[in-house]
Amino acid sequence: MVALIAIGLVVVLLYSVFDYFKKQESRTVTADFISLEAVDDNTTRMWIDVSRKDVEAPSYCIVTAVNYAHAEVGRREVVLPAGGQELERVAVELPVREPAVSGRVYGCSDNLPFYMDPTSTFYDAR
Repeated sequence: MVALIAIGLVVVLLYSVFDYFKKQESRTVTADFISLEAVDDNTTRMWIDVSRKDVEAPSYCIVTAVNYAHAEVGRREVVLPAGGQELERVAVELPVREPAVSGRVYGCSDNLPFYMDPTSTFYDAR
């Protein structure tokens, strides 16, 4: 009986690992936080490296700035228009409520919400 439970746990573990890697491979847009600097008391500039499998499709990322307590003090949606390179370093200026000490990439997608226009300069981070 114990052997069957152990085999069942191993099968579940192997399936979970396989499913995790399958989901990682299917992501079409990813970003990594690189660096951050204070522009002034109300603005922070953040650099992210964005990797896109299909550069002909517009995409977007959500980035956040955090304080020493890891509380979010600023957030910005960054639209990446179609075109460009597969791997790009993007500078993002975001308004903050208090000084930021680090940043995070909340997530990225190539499925733009209805309110985002990739041709608008409103979301332009560069």
